[in-house]
Amino acid sequence: MTAWCILLSPLFFYVTLKSGFVIAASVMHGSLNGTVGIGIMMLEAGNDMMVGSNGLAGFVALTGFILLLYLYDR
Repeated sequence: MTAWCILLSPLFFYVTLKSGFVIAASVMHGSLNGTVGIGIMMLEAGNDMMVGSNGLAGFVALTGFILLLYLYDR
């Protein structure tokens, strides 16, 4: 969970920096909290460490998205 939060922090910083308001990052945080459980609720097998946004799939997706943001906004 700590590593996931560390990977998520550049996205919150980017949204805050580009919008100029903390409100945009708080709306993003609320939307994330509201939808993060959907992936786990829809699973029939597997564990939380491998699937879902807090699992390995989420780590890979966040890392790729941060890399794309870095390359796009250089």
